[in-house]
Amino acid sequence: MEKFNFDYSQYSDILHIHKNNQLTKGSVEIGDFTLDFGNKDEIVGIEIEHASEFFSNVDINKESLKVLKNANFVVDKRNPRCQIIFIKLEFPTVIKKVPMPLPIVS
Repeated sequence: MEKFNFDYSQYSDILHIHKNNQLTKGSVEIGDFTLDFGNKDEIVGIEIEHASEFFSNVDINKESLKVLKNANFVVDKRNPRCQIIFIKLEFPTVIKKVPMPLPIVS
């Protein structure tokens, strides 16, 4: 299983999740999201601006994000024409999986 680093800044309300030991070759900004791509054109990192606003529909706020224990993401590649990103957030008492509303068309 891949390992991830994450960082949440309560001041700027930005959540950044990145795969360990993966270098970023390039990035794409889509609204409040930045996707980092590695050498094989796979997603190696995600940055979410206004993270508490994005996660508010699943009852996650700045205080919740401040106590986040772990974060990672999975790219669902079952449909070869469209990939969907799911973010997994682990809190002290609950785990939430949230889809990102931007399919990546390949």
